[in-house]
Amino acid sequence: MRAPSPTSAALLAENGALRARLEVAEETLHAIRTGAVDALVVETSEGTQIFMLQGLEAESNRFRGEILAQVSDAVITIDDDQRVTYVNAAAERQYGVAASEALGRRLSEMFQYRWLRHEDEALAAAALRETGCWRGENVHVKRSGEAIHVESSVSRLHVGEGMRSGTLAVIRDITERKEAEQGHALLEAQLREAQKLEAIGTLAGGVAHDFNNILGTILINAELARQDASSNIQALVSLTEIEKASRRARDLVQQILAFSRRQLTSRQVVSVPSIAEECARLLRAGLLGGMRIECRCAADTPSILADATQLTQVLLNLGVNAAQAMEGRPGSIDIRADGIALDESSARPDLGLRPGRYARIVVSDTGHGMDAATQRRIFEPFFTTRPPGKGTGLGLSVVHGIVQAHEGAIVVHSELGTGSRFELYFPRANDAPAAPDSTETAAPAGEGHGRHILYIDDDQPQLFASRRMLERWGYRVSAYFEQREALDAVLTGKLRVDLVVTDFNMSGTSGLEIAKAIHDALPDLPVIMVSGYINDALRAQAAAAGVRELIAKPQDREGLRDAVQNIFFPPEKAPDRNRR
Repeated sequence: MRAPSPTSAALLAENGALRARLEVAEETLHAIRTGAVDALVVETSEGTQIFMLQGLEAESNRFRGEILAQVSDAVITIDDDQRVTYVNAAAERQYGVAASEALGRRLSEMFQYRWLRHEDEALAAAALRETGCWRGENVHVKRSGEAIHVESSVSRLHVGEGMRSGTLAVIRDITERKEAEQGHALLEAQLREAQKLEAIGTLAGGVAHDFNNILGTILINAELARQDASSNIQALVSLTEIEKASRRARDLVQQILAFSRRQLTSRQVVSVPSIAEECARLLRAGLLGGMRIECRCAADTPSILADATQLTQVLLNLGVNAAQAMEGRPGSIDIRADGIALDESSARPDLGLRPGRYARIVVSDTGHGMDAATQRRIFEPFFTTRPPGKGTGLGLSVVHGIVQAHEGAIVVHSELGTGSRFELYFPRANDAPAAPDSTETAAPAGEGHGRHILYIDDDQPQLFASRRMLERWGYRVSAYFEQREALDAVLTGKLRVDLVVTDFNMSGTSGLEIAKAIHDALPDLPVIMVSGYINDALRAQAAAAGVRELIAKPQDREGLRDAVQNIFFPPEKAPDRNRR
């Protein structure tokens, strides 16, 4: 039998009682939340129990404080008046301010903001108004003046009625991370620059090879024409100008090869002061008046192992660059040289400067200076701030290439309106006497007396000009354009010669392959190899292949003739060189 259904009046009575109890519970909870009561009395079946709410709140606060004290990030709360209401232990350590000193003070007394961008402050304020939170990076300057990079998470505090509102900030010091990122970015930039320079250097080396062949042909034919037109004064004047222009072009090729680090280098112990003083003299003679050039070298300036010609080129390029920075105005260029010892704290591993003693050369000027953007690009090939036609943009690229090839480094200091200062560092040479300033000139070359020379080159104009030059000196010359045909003729005995001259970089068979094949079959037959770019690796390979002489293109009359004479009249036989 079903239980009787409750009447509507009974249901209404029960709901009313329940609603009343809920209202009492809500009032009680509100009183607890707002701190209006200190204790709660609860009647249970076991009797009356009293709960001290003030103790619970204190225990809760203590628990929260212990948690925040162990957080590694700085935690700070402020009220709407920007006064500090809480700092944890990490914030005390991070900003060097004790909590007792910070509480109640304005946040600006703990640190100052430095926004990364001008608009960041307004964006952060807008985000807090609209969403109640903001997260981003900026810089905090502590009371000590130290600046730290920080990552902040800021939120508006939502509290109950009758309690003051405020802002909570969790701040992480990311200075070390930012420094690591900057270091990584610097390494990436250096890698990209090295790859770019390597690519351009490879291209420059290839262009220089072809250009050298053309220049070699021009120089040799100009010399032959000079001999043929010895009585024609006007023709000799024109030929002299042709030779001057060709040599200027050859110097430009040497700059390209210096940039690509493929040029022939001949290092010896050199005196830095003597080269610096000579360059100062040349600059005084070549630059316009109204410019003062000073050169001061300390007595303790160490000698360095260097190519004297290239070191001179470096200082002249820097001097000319400084003169151009004057833009025709009176000014001064100062060249100084001294010795400097770098320890662990002053070394610059990022530039390749390790602890040790160095020769330092400083070239400074009173020109218009450079901004940071220009300084980042000054060593790029073909970069120039001068108008078209006023500069090639190779001068400082060549300086950079030569200095790095000498295991040195360049440090640049410059600001707009204050001039520029280039500091060059070269490792000190071992304690050995510096080479004398004067160089020994080659002894007069003798005649060929019918000696037979095989000349191999895949550039026909160069081949033709070289053959004519050698024949003028009394040699018999067999000129071959096809490398395999020439090699077969020698190895089979069809062609008997006293000397083989071969180009290195040829399509088909290289000069190294020809030299090795001849050395293996006919070890007494000398070989001279000609190359547009010579480095230590090529020297080693040439020596292993049996090459006796290695000469650089474009070979002029003196270079080719001296190499041939060194084969037939070695230095130890110099007294017999003019023997008939």
